[in-house]
Amino acid sequence: MITLKKIEQTIKKYKMLSLNDKVLVAVSGGPDSVALLDLIFQLSSKYHLKLWIAHFNHKLRGRESDLDQKLVKELAQKYKLKFITAQASPNWWKKQKGSIEEKARELRYQFLLRTAQKIRANKIALGHNEIDQAESFLINLLRGSGALGLSSIPPVRDQFIRPLIETTREEIIHYLKVHSLPFRIDRSNFDQRFLRNRIRSQLLPALKSYNPAIVKTIFRTAEILREEEKFLEENAFLAFDKLAQLEKDKVIFSAQQFLLLPKPIQRRILRLAIAHIKTDLRRISFEHIFQFENLLNSRSRSGKIDLPESVQIQKSYDQIIIQRKKPEPKSQFKLFKLNLKKFSQNLTISKNFKIKILIKPSNYQEFKKQFQPQKRQSIFSSHSDQAWLALDNIQSPLFLRPPKPGDRIQPIGMKGRKKLKDIFMELKIPIQQRKIYPVIASKTQIIWLPGYSISEKARLKPHSRKILFLSLHLLP
Repeated sequence: MITLKKIEQTIKKYKMLSLNDKVLVAVSGGPDSVALLDLIFQLSSKYHLKLWIAHFNHKLRGRESDLDQKLVKELAQKYKLKFITAQASPNWWKKQKGSIEEKARELRYQFLLRTAQKIRANKIALGHNEIDQAESFLINLLRGSGALGLSSIPPVRDQFIRPLIETTREEIIHYLKVHSLPFRIDRSNFDQRFLRNRIRSQLLPALKSYNPAIVKTIFRTAEILREEEKFLEENAFLAFDKLAQLEKDKVIFSAQQFLLLPKPIQRRILRLAIAHIKTDLRRISFEHIFQFENLLNSRSRSGKIDLPESVQIQKSYDQIIIQRKKPEPKSQFKLFKLNLKKFSQNLTISKNFKIKILIKPSNYQEFKKQFQPQKRQSIFSSHSDQAWLALDNIQSPLFLRPPKPGDRIQPIGMKGRKKLKDIFMELKIPIQQRKIYPVIASKTQIIWLPGYSISEKARLKPHSRKILFLSLHLLP
């Protein structure tokens, strides 16, 4: 049977309460929360606690849900405590995609956090017990979770406390009967469509046939994992602060530096980055971590993984980018016909980039006098490039345009043609920039790839007569 002394031992062990704490007690009307309320109420004078009762009506069980709320209100009146309640919208679950159980939990926790903030409560007491811990452990095990998931329900997390976490369901029911405390039974707890219910009614009894103390064993295992996870998490935070480049809706790491870290730290840093973007790790499984490791260790220089809730991980050469995936804006970079006489104009190629293009007729002497070889690099890195083109054997008109699938160029001094795709990889140009990379072309061939090379067919010779000078500048 639960005793006040046992609950107080748990509270002291995990430092759950201090003198003069303001505690919001979450009461559903079920056995666990009713026992929790009675026990915390008995301790309130010793700890000088100020208590409130909070109840969230999920509206999932019609009149049954309303009767839960009625009982909790009556308990509040019995203990002379302020009762705070809220209700979900009717039939909200009919529009829900994914797990109704998960969404209900999310709505409940949002209500509790919002209420605690409003009344300035520094603790929120929840009724999770030992069996809840075991069930969560097995759920996460079946989902392929790592040590963090298997550490299950912590006794204390932020302002949430769980004084019954070391108490069995049988002890709770016995306590309620001895003290004649009313409680409600949620019939959905017997619905075998829910994984947690199948684990409770089928898997745990089967495991008890191998180890009658399986619940206690799982509890101890979860506690060991939680302590080790805390140590690793602290080291991961230090590494994250050192390596992470934080931008709006984006976290960037150097792949080279990331790979120097031990794998357990790598995995935790990734989780910290994902949590930074989406604020939590819900629906992120160990399978997603394995996908990331495969991408990171692959020979491919670039790639991406789509995670739940529009989070995306990208590998782009030495960069690892974790960001919120946004719909790609419609390209502003269109085919633009060039005026081959003296000409200057600013053009928008994307939301973030504009270019200034300058064209003027030239001659071989001017080329010899002004030409300086440049290092091959992306125009997005150098921000400018210039070229002299011999158009004697090039058909007009010329165009400024973005790359097309299958585009090739015959770089100067090369016999064969080379795919732009391979050149972009060689120059380590991110995928997003490849789509808007400026190209000078005729109707049939690419004449100049800024930052890389002009075409062999546009090479200047002393007898070239039709010579054009072009320069491109990226504008801020």
